[in-house]
Amino acid sequence: MTSWSFKNPGLVFSSLLAVLSGCQTVSEPVLPKTPQAIAVQAELDGSIRYDTDDQRLAELWAASEDARRNGDDSRAIEFLYQGLDISPQNSLFWSRAAELQLDNDQALMAENLALKSNNFAGDNPVLLHRNWLIIEHARSLRGDLLGVRSARKRVQQFEYQ
Repeated sequence: MTSWSFKNPGLVFSSLLAVLSGCQTVSEPVLPKTPQAIAVQAELDGSIRYDTDDQRLAELWAASEDARRNGDDSRAIEFLYQGLDISPQNSLFWSRAAELQLDNDQALMAENLALKSNNFAGDNPVLLHRNWLIIEHARSLRGDLLGVRSARKRVQQFEYQ
């Protein structure tokens, strides 16, 4: 696996994990009849606040994090994709899937997922910054030097906001 990190990865998901810490994990999810809206919002401390009324999304996130912590990235990604079936415009799930793909040396897939996350991230500079870091690293792994330079410029834009 490739070793890389954000400036403070624990801070990015600390708020999210605090919200989801009481959720139970379920191995086979049942899709809700109507998906609920979610909100992803950057906080002043650099963390991301993730609010959802959809218990299934919270359970799938928690299950994904448990699998990731246990070293089962393929299962973690599976849970994220199940969440994306419920909420296909969930920028945080796309971003986490991108990070896991990058950790598993799937640079092109990681870049594509991070770009997809950017499409749904709206005006969320913390998440956009995170995604551009993933894109920059993915392009570096693929040897795309011009792409790295372009992504680096985007990373720097969000570092000064």
